[in-house]
Amino acid sequence: MAEFKLLDEASFKRGVNRKRRRPLPCAVSARFDRRSHRVIVRLDTGLDFSFDPRRTQGLAEAPAEDLMGVTVEGVGSTLHFPRLDADYAVSGLLEAFLGPLDWTRREARAQASRENGKRGGRPKKEIGVTT
Repeated sequence: MAEFKLLDEASFKRGVNRKRRRPLPCAVSARFDRRSHRVIVRLDTGLDFSFDPRRTQGLAEAPAEDLMGVTVEGVGSTLHFPRLDADYAVSGLLEAFLGPLDWTRREARAQASRENGKRGGRPKKEIGVTT
């Protein structure tokens, strides 16, 4: 039989904080706008982004009728185009158009670099002279 183990307060807080941090934004809604010929996606962060499906592999040749009815699937991680039977990861689309989504790590590195700069920057490498 499994043993029941009580959590101490520190473990509980780590778990709560871990749950609050979401590594990637999730889609809340998506639709195809026929007039602008763009897929418009609303994220749970409150931001909207749109993209031209003609610049997306697998959607480039799709007629507008097949782009209608795009849905958000999973926990907001996937866009599904039912008429094309095609799925696209929201994070993949964001990375394809905006670059890597590792914003938190990039910001941490930038902060560390700024701190290092305040202390005189990276130490100089010593060049060994051989005779």
